[in-house]
Amino acid sequence: MRAIPSFIYSRSNQVAMIIAVPIFAFIFITLYRPLDFDKLDDSLLAGLNISREIAIQLITLLLVLVGMIVAAVSRAVMGLYTQKRQLSYAQYIVWISLEIVVMALIYTIAALFTETDKDIVTLFRNSLVKTLLIMVIPYVICYIIFIWSEQSKQLRRLRQGMQSEDNAQLQAYIQIFDEKGEMRLSVRRDNILLLEAADNYVCVWYANNGAPKKSLVRNTMKSIAEQLEGSGIMRCHRSYMVNLDHMSILRREKEGVFIELDVDNVPDIPISKRYAANIQGWLTSKSN
Repeated sequence: MRAIPSFIYSRSNQVAMIIAVPIFAFIFITLYRPLDFDKLDDSLLAGLNISREIAIQLITLLLVLVGMIVAAVSRAVMGLYTQKRQLSYAQYIVWISLEIVVMALIYTIAALFTETDKDIVTLFRNSLVKTLLIMVIPYVICYIIFIWSEQSKQLRRLRQGMQSEDNAQLQAYIQIFDEKGEMRLSVRRDNILLLEAADNYVCVWYANNGAPKKSLVRNTMKSIAEQLEGSGIMRCHRSYMVNLDHMSILRREKEGVFIELDVDNVPDIPISKRYAANIQGWLTSKSN
């Protein structure tokens, strides 16, 4: 048997139904008066010092509260039952039908004291029809709202997932702008090798099909370093920035410390004392 979607009987939806259905039932009974109260004794009402209208309202409220208790108990049992198993459509329909029958029996008992003399079978049949009128409409409305809400959540999750993928794609690329703020180069971060200052330009070295390529962008190294802050492309010298993910060798010589990259035909990159601590911090974080 096909299982009914679990969100239908989730705790939040069960609570919403327990609250919404009695409210609808009270409004429906008050407006359309599907229940008869012709057996109420006027002398008894006079002795209680309440009007017939107030008595009807009180009885209606009592019946609604009893129905709410029945629904709450039923849904609590359903919650326990569905903790370890799922309900099929057939089981759920039978469950709801039993709820309606139990409520109809309660209304039949109430009818024995409030309606004209009728046999109990007729009273039960009338109570069952009235209970169906009272319960089916809010049940259907609740189910429509539950399904719409769940579809909205799924659509929202789908959009968030697509947005996350788009953001990941955007973050995978490095955009480099010129001095006028116009984007001149967009390269995957993994393909960036190094950036080298060249007078009023910055030479961007990047890998394309395994071979190094160069592109000149008119801007200062300082400005581009600000653009790339947080990208992982690090300043290592007044004239150089480097993608340390491509570092293969760190070499110390008399002239200083140099980085060799894992791509052929690119220059060795010097590390100045000013930026040595940043490079050392990166290496330490990677080793941990």
